[in-house]
Amino acid sequence: MKVYEKLTRKGKLRKNRKIAVQAIKNYDLYQPKLKLVTYTGNITYRVKANDPQTLDGSLYVVNCYSLRLHQPNYQTKTMIESELEWLSELSNAGLSVPNPVLTKNGELSIEIDIVGAPPRRCSLLRWVKGRMVKQARPWHMKSMGRLIALLHNSASSWKPSANFMRRHYDIDGLCGDDTGVNYKGSEVLQNLPEKYRADFYRVTSRLEAIMDDWGKGSDVYGLIHADLGTKANVLFHKGEARAIDFDDSGYGYWMYDLTTPLYDWEDDENWRIFREALIAGYTEIRPLSSEHLEMLELFQAAHAVLDIFWGTAATIRYTDSSDWIERREKAWRHIKSYLYKSPELAK
Repeated sequence: MKVYEKLTRKGKLRKNRKIAVQAIKNYDLYQPKLKLVTYTGNITYRVKANDPQTLDGSLYVVNCYSLRLHQPNYQTKTMIESELEWLSELSNAGLSVPNPVLTKNGELSIEIDIVGAPPRRCSLLRWVKGRMVKQARPWHMKSMGRLIALLHNSASSWKPSANFMRRHYDIDGLCGDDTGVNYKGSEVLQNLPEKYRADFYRVTSRLEAIMDDWGKGSDVYGLIHADLGTKANVLFHKGEARAIDFDDSGYGYWMYDLTTPLYDWEDDENWRIFREALIAGYTEIRPLSSEHLEMLELFQAAHAVLDIFWGTAATIRYTDSSDWIERREKAWRHIKSYLYKSPELAK
C-alpha cells in the first residue's frame, strides 16, 4: 500500500471520501448524500439529507449541511471544539452563522481513522443560505460592518468554557511562534528575502508598539473571526451579511477584524468609499473611537505581514510554492504602499 503522501490527488480524494462516508454515519441524518466542495487544508463536503422534519428555511438551507474533514496537525481537538462552542453560542444568540450539529452521541466532533490515511477530525455544520459576491458594493460593506459589530458585541459579553482555546493574532500570532505554520518564528524569519526585511520590520515594530500601548483589554481585544473577506467567507442574503468558515477565528484586536474586508479591495478605486461604508455599518451598532480608527490602515498592513510570513514558511515546506510567493510579493507591495503613505515610518 502506498504511503498517503505519495498518492496522487485522486488517490487522496478516494481515501478522504471513505473518511467522510464513515463520519456521516455518526450523525442522525436520513439518506445523506455527499458532494465534494473544497479540497484545501480542510476538506469540505456538502451533505444533502432527506429528513422528514421541517427546519428553519430563512437562515439555513433545509436538510443541507457542511461536513468538514479538518486538516491534520493544524488545530488540536480542543481548538476545533472551541470554534464549534463559539459558533453554538453565536447561533443561540441569533446571529447568522453556521450552527454545529452534534453526533448521535452528543459530541461536537469525531475522529475517523482509516487504513492508509492520516486520522481526520470531522465536524458538521448547517448550511447557511446566501451567496458570495464577485464585486463588492458600498451596501455590502455597510452590511459587513453591522455583522462584525454584532460578532464583537457577542464576543465581548460571552464567557467561554474553562478549556476554551484559540490562536492569538498578536505579534506572536502574526510573525512569531503562534502562527500555525509549525515552524518557529525565528526559523521562518531567517528565510525572509533580504528585499522585504527593512519594510517588514518597520511595520511589525509599529504594530508591536501599538499593541503594547493598547494592551489586551476587552475594549480593544477579544474573539474575532479574523478571515471575514468578502471574496471568501461571507454570504449575502436579502441585504444581510452572514459569516461562514470560522476555522481561523481566534483572539485579536477588534481593528484587525475590521480591516479584513478592506484588504480584499485595497487596489479598488472605491476603497475609500468601502472604508466609509464599513465603518458606518459598524458604528450603527458598536462605538469606535477616533484613536482606534486612526490605526485602521496599520492593522490592514498586519494582514500583509501575515501573508509574507506564511509565504516565507511555504518556501521552506513546499517544493512548488509559486502561489504563496506571488501572494507574498503582493503583500510586500501593500506594505511599501502603506509606508509611502506614512512617511514617518519609512525613514
